[in-house]
Amino acid sequence: MEKGKKMDLIVKNARIYTMDRDGRVLDRGSVAIQGDQIAMIEPTDLSESYEAGQVIDADGMILFPGFIDTHIHFFQSFLKGLGADHRLIEWLNLSALPYGTKMTPRQHELAARLASMEALKSGCTTICEFFYTNQDPELAYACIEGMRSTGIRSIFIRTFQDTGEEYGMPSVFIEPAAKAMREVAALKKRYQEDDMFSIWTGPDVTWSTTREGYQTMLEYCLSEHVRYSMHLKETEVDNEMCFRYYGKDIVDLLEEIGFLTDKMLAVHCVNLTENDIRRFAEYGVSVSHNPAPNLYLGSGIPPIPACLRAGVNVAMGTDGAASNNSTDMLETLKLAALIQKGIHRDASVITADQVIRMATCGGAKAIGMDHLVGTLETGKKADMVLFDPKHLKSFPDHDAEATVVYASSEENIDTTIVNGQIVYRQGVFSGGLSETALIRDAAVEVEKMLGRVTR
Repeated sequence: MEKGKKMDLIVKNARIYTMDRDGRVLDRGSVAIQGDQIAMIEPTDLSESYEAGQVIDADGMILFPGFIDTHIHFFQSFLKGLGADHRLIEWLNLSALPYGTKMTPRQHELAARLASMEALKSGCTTICEFFYTNQDPELAYACIEGMRSTGIRSIFIRTFQDTGEEYGMPSVFIEPAAKAMREVAALKKRYQEDDMFSIWTGPDVTWSTTREGYQTMLEYCLSEHVRYSMHLKETEVDNEMCFRYYGKDIVDLLEEIGFLTDKMLAVHCVNLTENDIRRFAEYGVSVSHNPAPNLYLGSGIPPIPACLRAGVNVAMGTDGAASNNSTDMLETLKLAALIQKGIHRDASVITADQVIRMATCGGAKAIGMDHLVGTLETGKKADMVLFDPKHLKSFPDHDAEATVVYASSEENIDTTIVNGQIVYRQGVFSGGLSETALIRDAAVEVEKMLGRVTR
């Protein structure tokens, strides 16, 4: 780097956890950002050698790569608490499905903004929207506009259902897989995809997808190089439908048709068997672990330590706020660690470092962007979060990773930087976004939504 060359932003005096392969930690280091990239990471004060448009003195704070939320349903941010204390299918029919059929584009836009802003406030720099309310293309457009307006790195997963009425799937959601793939192609044509925004697809869930649907989607994805995601083995119902119609386990079916690839992100995976785990590792399938909804809906606890031991890439997700009931990644990290320790009766079965890695480099690999994000390294995109432990809940900070996983909350997030831009800092969002104004506008639309469903 040319001496004296001006940087756009320097963060100095931070304890830097790079989360790289060597686990490099700099006690009082600096990160220099130029454009959308990390230009330098050094154990010294770079502001003494380089000018910068802005300098953040992070004395006493910790710098991590930004967290990656690999699974959420934005519209559910309007549904917190609806269908509480019911198992998955009953919850779906009391909450997500009836309200999902009635929500307007404006409501989808505001819900997407709510979830994305809460994600930024809890240290997320990338979010993956799993979208299944496909009855009107305008809903997808509004959702995309809502999340992109916040400055968060975004993946929009336009999914489909081609069956499932017997399980309560609304008929307005059901469409032939071929039509769904045309809609995915249309979205890709409408929006310019780049490092900040991309479009995937996937089947929604096993009990709303036919074998022909899987095959049609897979042919499209392989021919067009499109990544895909799906809910998988979240409850015993997933396999009930598959055995009844195809006489085999869902993972067996997916393997048979070539669906298990390194382009696949499997969500929940509560009921994975040892054989499933072995095949996921063999084919490079990633898992999105969503501990909060698995507990909230009584679905169970997935075998995450076994996945990690087998070499399966594991990422983190919050899921929709109707089954969480928030988009708080810090809360998700704590649950991910504690439930495994409890069920295995072994405090060492999973560590704070492993959980943070799932939320950072694991998430980056799951979305096919580990060459760009997930660690703090020179040349990578400048996605990072500045964590301030000087709050009652997190003080004193003897072990930074333990503090983040076990003793933190949204108040600890001082600054969230995405693609080199400060999008959230000390309670203020960039781009004129106001938390107070958003809640005021959303409250009006929540009342309208409730009126549409109950009348």
